[in-house]
Amino acid sequence: MILKVNRVEFLKRLRIAEKAISDNKIRPIISCVYLEAKNNEIFFCGTNLELTINTTMMCEILEEGKVVFQHQLVDEYLKEISDEFVTLNVKENSLIIETEDSSSEFAIMDAEDFPKINKDFSAEPEMKFSITKEELTEVFEKIKFSASVSSDNLSINCIRLEIEENKMRFISTDTYRLTFLEKEIEAQGNLTVSIPLNTVEALSKLLKGNNENEIEFFFENKQLYFYLDDVLVISRVIDLPFPNYRGILGGVTYTKRIFVNSEEMTKMLKRIQIFVRNNTESKFGAIFELKENILEIRGVNDIAKVKETLEIDYQGEPMKISLNVKFLLDFIQNIPKDQNVSLELTNSNSAVRVKDLEEENYIYIVMPLALRDC
Repeated sequence: MILKVNRVEFLKRLRIAEKAISDNKIRPIISCVYLEAKNNEIFFCGTNLELTINTTMMCEILEEGKVVFQHQLVDEYLKEISDEFVTLNVKENSLIIETEDSSSEFAIMDAEDFPKINKDFSAEPEMKFSITKEELTEVFEKIKFSASVSSDNLSINCIRLEIEENKMRFISTDTYRLTFLEKEIEAQGNLTVSIPLNTVEALSKLLKGNNENEIEFFFENKQLYFYLDDVLVISRVIDLPFPNYRGILGGVTYTKRIFVNSEEMTKMLKRIQIFVRNNTESKFGAIFELKENILEIRGVNDIAKVKETLEIDYQGEPMKISLNVKFLLDFIQNIPKDQNVSLELTNSNSAVRVKDLEEENYIYIVMPLALRDC
């Protein structure tokens, strides 16, 4: 294989494929990028067998072929040189990159051992729809933070997607909190799948650097396909039962409700977080006390403590509850600064429901912590 490529464009495509790759000592070949050159086009592929990202670029091909190589050193090297074009040449067991005044060699692996990726689906997949880049980016930012980051429990290491009667629902939970978001969409048919969190994270990164406005979504044979211009993301789905989120959303009768400005609450919680993030007894835990027209928040660590108050409209029995400050911030920071949020409570042992008053179908449930005085 011999080809002449634009260095900047090649590096861009390489970095797109890299987003699907994770270190794998058992099968080192899937820690690499697969590259195939034919018909004046280079095909890039990165995969961890659960997530696959393909992309292409046009180039001058002097000799067709394919190669598999560790991407890290190639990436670093191409970033540091200044040539507009470089030549890639595969000889024996090396990938040779030549510039006007240098030549470097990189070890390669047998391209025939790279997993065969099925990137095709039928003319009529089980589900298909389009969504704008802005919508999907916003949805992921509003929902992904409460998914479990641990792969020990795959059933919650994901975002749940449900499409029914032209409504699209996204749900995530780590069992300590739950986020629900519902949007209108034009789609034919119904769908219920769990999208792995690493797929969502990879898509979020791609969306930030992609100019395509419409994203096409396909589902078939337990595989998700996302088309972003000339990038194809293929992901497995998590075929495990998702927690009964409907029971959680409707399982508590709330008897107390307060309204706060999202910007004021965000600033207040950020100050409190400075004190409670290293709390040895309850990391990020603070005491929230409701009094007549006052919300008081107290937090401590080993060497300092803080107390802040905020005027609110509250006419009810005094109440204390311990909550995770970081968890509250994760949700409230997604609310525009000029809007209010509501916090609905029952008692110190019951879940708290937080809602965006301008977006009724964006709901957050957070469980309380053990109540300790501070």
